[in-house]
Amino acid sequence: MTIFLAIWTDELELQFNDLVRPIEFLKLIGITILGLAILGNVASVFRKFKINSVKRKIRISTILILLISSYFYVDYSMKIYTNRFTNGELRNGIMKKISPVENGLGMGTKGENLTEKEYSEITKISWFQKVPKNAENISYEYDYEAFLPDYSFSLSYDLPIETKVDILNYVNDSFSKKRSFEIIGNKIRVTYHELRM
Repeated sequence: MTIFLAIWTDELELQFNDLVRPIEFLKLIGITILGLAILGNVASVFRKFKINSVKRKIRISTILILLISSYFYVDYSMKIYTNRFTNGELRNGIMKKISPVENGLGMGTKGENLTEKEYSEITKISWFQKVPKNAENISYEYDYEAFLPDYSFSLSYDLPIETKVDILNYVNDSFSKKRSFEIIGNKIRVTYHELRM
């Protein structure tokens, strides 16, 4: 299963969630401990029902372990198929458009000229603000402090001129959200900022 884990966590997944492998590995350890505990209880069931055949005990134990771990096999297989085969080219293209943030809070990424499809793929694995389906020319910058909850997130995208855009201005102690727009030619340029300090 650890091989499956290493395969489905591609470069894009690790770029936005560097703890995904350790967390999933801890889940694998937990399911192994759970499986061993269940097998310990199954041994008492074997004694209670007087199941003495070694072959039968091995079959029952194998079936139980496979049932317990089947969730990970199915989940990881689906993620391998999605990340590597179905969306592999898309995810590799995204990695070419994003880069590390320089001179920010310490860590983070930025992406420029993303399509709606590319940006939506990023929002599947991050908490980033979603954009409308008809958004174009999407750019973002996210930088954060590694040890503190401080972060800065900026997002800009173009919408057709007939689109209605709401203005947002929320400030609360150390957290703020702002959305504004300007008309540039036949497009509306939307800018969104989120800050926690």
